[in-house]
Amino acid sequence: MLQAEINTQSVSNRFEKRGAFRVSNPVLSVEIDGVRFSTENWSLDGLLLNGVAEHIELDKPIEGIIGPIGSPEMCRFGGRIVRIDEDEMTTAIELDEKNADVAALLPLWVLKYGAR
Repeated sequence: MLQAEINTQSVSNRFEKRGAFRVSNPVLSVEIDGVRFSTENWSLDGLLLNGVAEHIELDKPIEGIIGPIGSPEMCRFGGRIVRIDEDEMTTAIELDEKNADVAALLPLWVLKYGAR
């Protein structure tokens, strides 16, 4: 029997429970350690990034900056990597529940930039 290489790594997280409504517009720019990504989709609980960075590790805390692409509005965020999918070239981040700025700005960005 042939064994396929496993290219998806994940950890238990609340992000996977799909409790929050996912948004794909506006697309957010996400910068982690100087590397920029765009979002596939996002919610108040987490971000699904287009791309996999070599420097990030599963289940490790991260910090970065997010904001709508093309907007000067940016916000710092904290979270942890909960899934790395090399086949789909995506990275899932569970956002830190304690960041009040992120919780306030994400819905505002939907109203302000989502209709573009």
